[in-house]
Amino acid sequence: MKSSLENWLQNRLKEIRFFIKYVKPESVSDVALKAGIAPKRVIKLNQNENLFLSRELLLSLIDEVVNEIDPRVYPKEGEMKLRDSLGRYVGVSSDYITLGNGSDQIIDLILRTFLRKDDIAVSITPTYSMYKWSANHLGIKYLEIPLKDDFSLDVDGILESSNRREGICIICSPNNPTSNQFEPDDVLALIENFPGIVLLDEAYVEFAKESLVGFVKKHENLIVTRTFSKAFGLAGVRIGYAISNPEISTTISEYAQLPYSLNCIALRMPLKVLDVIDTFKESIERLKEEREKLVKRLNTIKSVTAFRSDANFILFTVKKPYEEVFDELLNRGVLVRKIGAVLNLRECLRATVGLPHMNESFIEALTSIS
Repeated sequence: MKSSLENWLQNRLKEIRFFIKYVKPESVSDVALKAGIAPKRVIKLNQNENLFLSRELLLSLIDEVVNEIDPRVYPKEGEMKLRDSLGRYVGVSSDYITLGNGSDQIIDLILRTFLRKDDIAVSITPTYSMYKWSANHLGIKYLEIPLKDDFSLDVDGILESSNRREGICIICSPNNPTSNQFEPDDVLALIENFPGIVLLDEAYVEFAKESLVGFVKKHENLIVTRTFSKAFGLAGVRIGYAISNPEISTTISEYAQLPYSLNCIALRMPLKVLDVIDTFKESIERLKEEREKLVKRLNTIKSVTAFRSDANFILFTVKKPYEEVFDELLNRGVLVRKIGAVLNLRECLRATVGLPHMNESFIEALTSIS
């Protein structure tokens, strides 16, 4: 007979396995093995990374950081320097900034800090899967309101669905995977009328036209999250931050956040980036130019429809089953992201905007399949 401890443990493991699982995308080595090519020949377009940044530049900045740090010492003093620098970058004082181990960790922390069993989390569909993942792990009711057919927000639907219950409304803008930035007036309508916190995820905002971060000074219920994983090419370093009114920021930082949530390298790398911000802005502009070219090229393929983008990736539909197209691209060494159904569109895939030679290979492979 199993002991009570064994029964308890098995029951908890079974409960956990009912949670939503985050499935990591295929790796370069997996694709190379399947396609029978060297890993360096794989065209990796599946995780929305900024490939226009020089790897050598980033490594040189890391070298500078490594020579400045003392890994024996807890990284406390660097927090204030980074908050000051980020505040100047987004146009707020340092007490508006909360630091975290990537924006995913901050979003999860915000939900854990403010939501209780009777509260709700409201978001849109389709959108970034981690919002639902976090709410699911907290046992919080998670409501998904479909976007309109033109990928715009259904503001009335979101407000009505909450039934005026307190909670958190999560909006990703530009949105993943639809790649569009929502109209500011629609987002502001939610901020002004939702009975709780509005969490605006601006992970891709550097690729878009505008940010609503300035409204945190006017609306105490607005929290904006940002990341260094996308536009700034530091996905492997894990740096995120939130901007909110000082009362929220201080409460999260001092009462909810784990101490020393960023390591000493992660604390210093954004400072190096912001010191040479013009170089990073140049890479973003080159990516945006290539993005427009890639959308046009994709739309010249008869069996493909690509949508305009305000991010560093493009959503597109195919006439064949999307999984079949994905596998055929994989066999040619091109790695994109499987999406599937997006509203009334059934066969959707997503591709990062790669360097020109990568996009050329991608177009050639997709044309040969279609």
